Amino acid sequence: MRTETFVDRFPVAAPPDRVYAHLAEPANSVGLSPLIVAVRDVRRETGPDGRAVVRFVAVERFRIAGPLRYDNILRVTQTATGPDRQLVLDVLSPARVTVRFVMDLAPLDDGTEVTVTVTLRMPAPLRAYVLRTARRVQEYRARELARRMAG
Repeated sequence: MRTETFVDRFPVAAPPDRVYAHLAEPANSVGLSPLIVAVRDVRRETGPDGRAVVRFVAVERFRIAGPLRYDNILRVTQTATGPDRQLVLDVLSPARVTVRFVMDLAPLDDGTEVTVTVTLRMPAPLRAYVLRTARRVQEYRARELARRMAG
């Protein structure tokens, strides 16, 4: 298994509490990543440490060729580790790929700085594809979140 980590930082023109509320709602994942087309089976819990935990299934759709597609079913555990300041998402894919997103929010004079630390764990033969896809998804997420918060 290979592990890779990268960090992305970007500004969003909205206060941290608004950005956090948007990111913390699983339904908002649809379209926030260009691959996520559905969210289902949302369960809200309180973890043993008292933190809010949300478990859900996200459907990641890959276009293979023309009309052919593959729906990758992701099991997601989202933990509110710092109210209005940090969310951690642990994602498990059937291809033995795991992804941890740590989203840190810091106030700026005119909005929020979002720092996303992405840690990927995958079989070595999938490394290049998984890393390339994760970087593209993160770049898209930054643009889409900024667009959503601007309105």
